[in-house]
Amino acid sequence: MSKKHLSQEEMLQKLQVAGPSLKSPQVQRLGAPLREMGIEITLDDVRPYDRNPRSERNPRYDDIKASIKAVGLKHPPILTQRPGDDKYMISDGGNTRLEILTELYAETGDERFYRFHAIYRPWVSEAAAMAGHLSENETRGDLSWIDKCLGVQALKGELEQQEGNTLSQRELARRAKELGFVLDQSHISRMLYTVEHFWPTLPLTLKSGMGQPQIKNLISYREATLLIWNYCDIQPEEAFSPAWHATMATFDREDQTVLPWSIVEDRLLGMLEDEMAVHLSPLDHALRTILDYRQRRWSLEQYRDDIWGPLDVELGRSEGLPRTTYPPLPESQPDLKPNVSPVMTKEPPLEAGSQSTQQVAGSSTLQPSEPLESGHGDDDEAGGELAALRRQVEELQEENSSLAQQSFVPPSSTSENTPPRSTEQENNDAERGVVHSLSEEERQQRIADQTLSPVHESEGHRNLREMLARQEGGEPINFEANAVRSIPLMSDGPRDGPVHPVTDIWTVEPQYLAPDDLRLQINLFAQGLARWAGFCRPDDDFYPVSRSHDGVGYQLEPLSDEQAQSPRAQKMWQLLASLAGEPLHPMYPDASLLGELLGTSSDEDALPDELLVRFYRMVRLVRVLRDEIQPSENTGEGDQ
Repeated sequence: MSKKHLSQEEMLQKLQVAGPSLKSPQVQRLGAPLREMGIEITLDDVRPYDRNPRSERNPRYDDIKASIKAVGLKHPPILTQRPGDDKYMISDGGNTRLEILTELYAETGDERFYRFHAIYRPWVSEAAAMAGHLSENETRGDLSWIDKCLGVQALKGELEQQEGNTLSQRELARRAKELGFVLDQSHISRMLYTVEHFWPTLPLTLKSGMGQPQIKNLISYREATLLIWNYCDIQPEEAFSPAWHATMATFDREDQTVLPWSIVEDRLLGMLEDEMAVHLSPLDHALRTILDYRQRRWSLEQYRDDIWGPLDVELGRSEGLPRTTYPPLPESQPDLKPNVSPVMTKEPPLEAGSQSTQQVAGSSTLQPSEPLESGHGDDDEAGGELAALRRQVEELQEENSSLAQQSFVPPSSTSENTPPRSTEQENNDAERGVVHSLSEEERQQRIADQTLSPVHESEGHRNLREMLARQEGGEPINFEANAVRSIPLMSDGPRDGPVHPVTDIWTVEPQYLAPDDLRLQINLFAQGLARWAGFCRPDDDFYPVSRSHDGVGYQLEPLSDEQAQSPRAQKMWQLLASLAGEPLHPMYPDASLLGELLGTSSDEDALPDELLVRFYRMVRLVRVLRDEIQPSENTGEGDQ
């Protein structure tokens, strides 16, 4: 039986029957794309980022507006969309451009300001959006310091909420870098410090645009003041923050970006004087010395007496003169050996003109007729010891004078009738520094030829250095005598810090043979070489070379991204790593850098002569440390 075919009327009736009803809501617009792509958008479809770190109007707002009005939007903004949101949102910067487009469309009604192209990126996380805005503003460099600080704190809070635990500064820097926001840990430390300690106290000044250089000074003053507060130990540490806030809040002003530092210092000292019940003078000395030594990157512990000596006397924690005064009182050196003048406790090599040098040099010329106050003036035994000390000082001064007179024999002292001298006599005279074959002009010329940069050493410091060398059983270095019979080199080249000047590359004076002293000198030479290469400067945030009490005296960290931009810095880092026996950096120049730095294969980054002498001296000290000192350490005899 054949199938019945529908007639035209029946087919028409079936086609006119209504279809099934739509049970779901009708789609009014398409959802967000699933991958990054360019889209066309209108002002009605996008909103600004509601957690924008910028709290103030962009200082370049008018310039950007004039550019967009003249040529249109040349840099499409980057958009994203939060889950569940019905509008797009600005991502990675662009809030200023969106605000300008809205303003221009309201003013002109021009369609090109209403409809524009943008780049869509899928949503990642709230932390990624925050990091994107911070990175964009950091790149443009027009975000105020406090806005950056608050943004970093907000990012830290968001990441900690995601992780469920507290993040360290190092971990925060790593996570931010993964999100595209690169920031040094030292930068993060200052930002969080600003929010915690300065934002509640100086909000108007920070909002006015006080920048990072002022913040560095403020951190230095707060840390130094807190150090003095805790050292006095009169008020609890918890009471410091309220006292700091009450003192500094009086300086908060609108339209102020620089604090009056001299007045700030006076007010902080006044606060310490009131709270600690201590005279102003030792507080002022301690504050200034701490600020100065920290700026120079000197160890506060090594120079403890320089900082706290006057304050110790004021607080009743010390009696008599500080340890840096020479000669010390009898009670401070109870085990003096007969006929040996007392020496100071070990200090880093003294720099001519430094405070410690001036104290020592001034007291080393003490005359027997000058009184010494000790608190035991009526004690006959103490008086006898003081008299013995004075006699020893006199004897040493007479010995120094005698040696100085014997150092050279003027050419006029010889005559044509002088009989020939034997080889033995010539050798003995050479050992004493006596020179007969050179005229005075020739001798001075030879000294000048061997002086790359003069060492300005005070007479008092030189006398003290020679005295210490003889007390340790050795002979002091006499450059003027050595220069006319051998070929030493003198250099006091570019440096900062307590670096011992080089008056002889090879000889190491006995008072500097202790392992800690050798390591300290090696570290200071390494710091000087690093500063020449462009890193470890006083204003650097990151120090790749730091002191170590093990090994050769310093340890290395990789250069920061900014420091590593210099080929000279990379070469010097490799050189210091090779001297310390550390692995070379695979991304820095290879061992051929030695020829370039020493000037044998290239003159581009060759060390200047003054630093070359310091490099040779550093190598010599490293060899002495490894070959002569370390064996005694291994047997338990050294560095005790």
